[in-house]
Amino acid sequence: MAEVVVVVLFRAKPGRGADAEAAFAEAVPPTHAEEGCVAFAVHRVAGDADRFALIERWESREALDAHLATPHLHGLPGARGRALGRAAAAHRGGGPPPR
Repeated sequence: MAEVVVVVLFRAKPGRGADAEAAFAEAVPPTHAEEGCVAFAVHRVAGDADRFALIERWESREALDAHLATPHLHGLPGARGRALGRAAAAHRGGGPPPR
């Protein structure tokens, strides 16, 4: 299987960057513990406190699919999770095309 790299550009709701960052931070440790996770990092975009770049590397498409179904990804905590806006763009490389 080919390694899969995912880059997501994300914008928090206006003025909610700190809450979004805290929500992402809670998802990092369990994601790092997932089978097939090579890297999962969240970076704030310089000059915009409400924008983030998520960079992920997975051993396979199957590992990424399993990650996308995890409770810690879908259950980002309450008020912090509500700070999250929508992904502005998502890019995947390697492996088969998305289904």
